[in-house]
Amino acid sequence: ATAFVWAGDSVYGDDRYEWKGLLRTRRDATPDYLHKLFQDQRNEPGYKALLATNISIFGTIDDHDYGINNGDRTFPWKRENIIEFVRFLGLEEDSIIFRRATQGHGIYGVQVYDFARPPLARLLSDEEAGLDPDVVSVDPMMASEEENNAVLANKLVAVFVLDIRSHRTPWNETDGDFLGERQWQWLETALRRSHAAVNVIVSGLQVHPERFFPAHLVENWSGFRQAQHRLYQALLQPNVRAPILISGDVHHAQLMRKDCRRKAQHQPGSLTLRPIYEITTSGMTHSWGTKVCGQAKGNRLCNSWYHNILFRYGLHLAHWMSPWTEILLDGSNGNRQLQYTLAINAAELEFDWDRQSVAVTIWGVKDQRLLEQEWSMEDLTKVKDTLVTSVDFDQTEHKLRTTTIMDSDKSIGEDWVCVHYRGTPDPIQLALGGVVPFGLLLLLGSLPAWIGLGLCCWSIAKFRRRVIRASTFEQKKKLQ
Repeated sequence: ATAFVWAGDSVYGDDRYEWKGLLRTRRDATPDYLHKLFQDQRNEPGYKALLATNISIFGTIDDHDYGINNGDRTFPWKRENIIEFVRFLGLEEDSIIFRRATQGHGIYGVQVYDFARPPLARLLSDEEAGLDPDVVSVDPMMASEEENNAVLANKLVAVFVLDIRSHRTPWNETDGDFLGERQWQWLETALRRSHAAVNVIVSGLQVHPERFFPAHLVENWSGFRQAQHRLYQALLQPNVRAPILISGDVHHAQLMRKDCRRKAQHQPGSLTLRPIYEITTSGMTHSWGTKVCGQAKGNRLCNSWYHNILFRYGLHLAHWMSPWTEILLDGSNGNRQLQYTLAINAAELEFDWDRQSVAVTIWGVKDQRLLEQEWSMEDLTKVKDTLVTSVDFDQTEHKLRTTTIMDSDKSIGEDWVCVHYRGTPDPIQLALGGVVPFGLLLLLGSLPAWIGLGLCCWSIAKFRRRVIRASTFEQKKKLQ
């Protein structure tokens, strides 16, 4: 193994509750409380064994290790809590990621690994890698097509981690953003400089899914479409080969893909169709197939066998009913099976430099292989065959322009337009796929409460009838 990368929710810092009058409310994480949780995590036997291997460990945060559920830039402890996280990672205090955190810019950065070197010597210094503009100020010239092709000969993997919490605007704001302009400028520059054979981009939240649900309920990048579109443009810069998104948050694993088209005529010979694959992996301690949530302390819902079974089959129903056309279909052996799992999971990427391929394995407990895919680095860089029609691309581009997500000053076909690789989902089916499964979950999930309320009313009524009968009997007895 070369590296272990946290993709968010490494601990649950907002798992405490307190009573305010008659209301039981969740407490946000303070730096002191997060420090304790991170220390407990470091002392966990499995993680201690990982630390003992001396492999590279870094990553980013999501809401629960940020300190507040669905947190954004308004969180008062954001700087102090992120400092606790970079200390948990064991980063040197003079590293650029640590310095950015202490300056209040958030937890983002890039590390480059050279697989031509021995395992424990693969991590390049920031100066060697030359990608981070906060370390190397000189921006190299854009590489030629020949130089881009020559990147196939190297064995470099660049891993970018993004902070989607410290600068995220609240969901109720229009024209919202995830990264903040400083991080955007950093990411676009660092990606433009990359000549790695594979570029891995880690985001706590999912990027591709465009669900029917409101973004504040099921958070993902489609909640801020302009930011999502800008991210796609950054990932599809001409020199960026084999971009792979890694995300977490949702307590299950999914393998996804979007196909992206650009029709610009002023760049003859450039790629006009490119894919972006996304690997969602979540989580290692709980998932929809095992336990509803990770906050089990005093939470009856988390420990309810009824609700755990209900939510498990509800999520299966949602995958079956919904036209989530970004999720990969496995065509091997004629299965045509959706590539997702609700089990506890962790993702592993392996690079075969002889075959120029990337293999992803979603592992379960006891070394169970839950999902497997292998992609050539060439297929990760350009699309050979697509199921997306020209009509899908044209309609999506029109929508991007009419909603001002795409810059109106740009000519048609200049931006990359990205569509689910199995085509644009039907909006009616998308709505039904959201309403029906989760409507059933709401109805059946509240059933025990309604049954309990009914039994309580029945018991009261029965007791009342007994009291009335007893009173009537006493009155008759007195009359006799």
